[in-house]
Amino acid sequence: MFKRCMYAVTIGSFILLAGCGGGGSDPSNNGPRPGGGDIAVQRVQGPLDPLQDQLSDAVFSPLGDTLAGTPLAGVIRCTDATVTYGTLDIADALLAALQSGAAAPTPDPARLTAALQTLAVSLQGLLEALAGDAQACLTGSLPASSLGSNPLAGTPLAPLGEQLAPILAQIAALGSGSSGTGGGGVQLNTLAQLFDQLHAALQLALAQIPAQAQAAPVVGGALDTLSTALDDTRSLVHAVIAYDSNATRTGLQHLLDHALVGLLTHVVPLRTIEEQAGQPGVISGRIESAAAQLATQVATVAGTVTAPVFAQLLAGALDPVLGPIENELLPTLLGALADALASGGLDDLSGIFAGTPLASVVNLVDSLLGTLLGGLPGGGTTCPFAGLPLLSLLCGQA
Repeated sequence: MFKRCMYAVTIGSFILLAGCGGGGSDPSNNGPRPGGGDIAVQRVQGPLDPLQDQLSDAVFSPLGDTLAGTPLAGVIRCTDATVTYGTLDIADALLAALQSGAAAPTPDPARLTAALQTLAVSLQGLLEALAGDAQACLTGSLPASSLGSNPLAGTPLAPLGEQLAPILAQIAALGSGSSGTGGGGVQLNTLAQLFDQLHAALQLALAQIPAQAQAAPVVGGALDTLSTALDDTRSLVHAVIAYDSNATRTGLQHLLDHALVGLLTHVVPLRTIEEQAGQPGVISGRIESAAAQLATQVATVAGTVTAPVFAQLLAGALDPVLGPIENELLPTLLGALADALASGGLDDLSGIFAGTPLASVVNLVDSLLGTLLGGLPGGGTTCPFAGLPLLSLLCGQA
């Protein structure tokens, strides 16, 4: 699966207190070298790993596979990289400190620096995916010199690259000889400021791109979910380094809750389908409730139980959140999408993304969602969700 190619995962003991120095997770090997070099994409091992892998395997891997060869495949893959892995890996890096048993737990700056650089690489990959690179986020590293470029220049999404470029270049320089960090991480306050700048840059960019782009299926959901995830991540970082246990638990709860809901109802266009069926919230409301319960459970036990106990508590905890998507919506949606792609429906080049590689595939998905509940393109009029235990609710006003 594509996530196996994206991440250089070091398989080892599931111990949260393990340092970053073993195997392939050495942050001193993660930064760019003086004069250039690559930044490796590496995972942070931690208690959220089972949730991350299940979410990626069950939803974003099959969705990316169905869209393979189109620019939206890269958008899906890089959204998975930035949110499912990038932001939640930062939470894992912070949880390691909480589980240390120290009276004033302090995150490892080297681990957090490495996680921030990996997030920056995935963000650069997302910019390239939005520019039409269907292979974005498939490699395990990026040249440090590529962070800070704007592949979206001349497109409606150009402000994303313009605003993010300076901060991504600054993050790329962490660990280089010129930064004076020696690859061992930088001060925690400096890292917190970088998270603030990253979020602020994205907010400014989103305010400058067309509203139609933010409403586009998949693309709009990806940008909105990323925006919220970065906001929640920076709040969590500030709470941890301030030793504020209540704010830390709240920050972790918000990050996990919002990320799950955004990925499963907005990137996966469930809310759009509900609105077109005249049934807003009928399915997504249940996912929101289950995600909130899971996030509360994680935040409650964070820092109070050992890693093995934490892992046991989370075993199968994601099933109620994923169930409606994995078992009912996704098979129907992917089947219709595969049929539409096979029929060669990529001929509509109009709309907000006209003149860019995104135009045809975004228009195809938009058209598909608009006709799904009234019968599949070129086919009959039966609601495709009829007979499904949960999603048949969507057929009531179709």
